[in-house]
Amino acid sequence: MQLIDAHAHFYNSSDYLHHLLQMMDTCGISKCCLSGLGKIFNCKSNKDVKNAFECYPDKIIGSYFIRPGKVSPAEIEEAHSQGFKMLKVSIPTKSYDNKSFFPLWKKAEELEMPVLFHTGIVTIAQNARNENVSSWNMHPMRLEPIANAFPNLNLIIAHLGVHWNEDAAELMRMRPNVYSDITGEPDGWRVRAERIGIKKWLWWEGAFKKLIFGTDVFYNKIPLILEQDKNRLQKYKIDHETKSLFFSKNIIKLLGMD
Repeated sequence: MQLIDAHAHFYNSSDYLHHLLQMMDTCGISKCCLSGLGKIFNCKSNKDVKNAFECYPDKIIGSYFIRPGKVSPAEIEEAHSQGFKMLKVSIPTKSYDNKSFFPLWKKAEELEMPVLFHTGIVTIAQNARNENVSSWNMHPMRLEPIANAFPNLNLIIAHLGVHWNEDAAELMRMRPNVYSDITGEPDGWRVRAERIGIKKWLWWEGAFKKLIFGTDVFYNKIPLILEQDKNRLQKYKIDHETKSLFFSKNIIKLLGMD
């Protein structure tokens, strides 16, 4: 079964890309959607990501980081022309559903670039305390107007909303163009999800068919995230085809790779 990590980051650490690629091979992950979130998240830049997927086109899929309120539709179009296949969005200057951002989502829809939205409380570097970041602007229900206005734009909710799990899950259930990943630190919200049981939120038949595999952790934690996800699918007796959707087929479809 093919494994694609749809939510990976290029951290600002010595030889990080080399270590990431080695870990991907160790874990059997064939490709990853890589984004660089910049200094505010102690990550590399979009330019570094471009260099990475140009050097390793069979391994790296470029995910272009944007901060709504700091970017234009023209920049998204330029990123697409450079080979980026999707967008990674976080820390908007206003709520995701602010009408002033709609030209961004329209451009992404036109270019058929799926958008991975951070949702929930966000962790930022100490040097970004004056950035006026509000997690309330990244509530998963902020995506509802976007999903409605742009039905051909595929949206991915990161972390199933972190602490807004029920809202994230219900939006995913009700909107065909909304998916979610269940990424996060192994000692973060995923612990609560395991103790409570993730089916508390993913309660309907076929819910797991709307999930997308990703890690969103430093490379050395990837094996644990993968093991946890495999065990969870086994625990809930998820069928082979749904596992295939989760681990690769959903993101392949959204990226137009099929």
